[in-house]
Amino acid sequence: MRSVIRRAGSGACLVSVVLLWLVWSPSWALGQSVSPSAPGPSVTSGQVTGSLVQGGTLTIRVEALMPGGWQGLHLVEASVLVGSSVIEHMVFDIEDDQLSIGDQNIAVGTGAVAEGEYLRVNGTDVVAPRRGANLSFRVEAQVVKTITGEPRFRLSVTDDFGTSDAWTVQLAGPEGSGITWGTVATFVLAALFAGVFFGNLFASKRRPPPRASVYEAVQMRLERERAAKEGSR
Repeated sequence: MRSVIRRAGSGACLVSVVLLWLVWSPSWALGQSVSPSAPGPSVTSGQVTGSLVQGGTLTIRVEALMPGGWQGLHLVEASVLVGSSVIEHMVFDIEDDQLSIGDQNIAVGTGAVAEGEYLRVNGTDVVAPRRGANLSFRVEAQVVKTITGEPRFRLSVTDDFGTSDAWTVQLAGPEGSGITWGTVATFVLAALFAGVFFGNLFASKRRPPPRASVYEAVQMRLERERAAKEGSR
């Protein structure tokens, strides 16, 4: 009888230990995650402006957001695509403050120059201010070889865990350039107003043709009659 009670007691203790382990065990022991994974980085804005012709300048801008702080970001990349091919690739390493094109690396803020097949960048033409969860990347690249074939630009950011986000954009016009429909309408209205204003002004200054007086009309009629009588004699 005692052995049965002893076995029952041991079984109850074992069940209690198992229940306590299940309650207090870490999430990995249960094969579940306590909370969802943190959101990754995102490109909030991206733009490329300038000229694609040799000797011109391309300005590349990337605005990135990293929940938890920009320190979680690792890379900013800009690729030039023609069709499905990448013809130029630029990488900015945020931790090391280095920019690379092809196999050339330069330190940002220095006078060093890195050159690829199509683009050349001076270290002084790279800025990447950071604040809170935001990082703003801007680079001015000199075009050393004309880029043809309607290129597109893939702008991306990658965090320390390899999670990426990207935008693909086309070349935009320079800031403040181009004629919008609003500008065209303004020009048209201004031209119409000027035409009406100056037309009325010149019309008011134009002298009307002199009118013949009644006396002159009678005199001319008498002369015609006199000439007709003399001709009939």
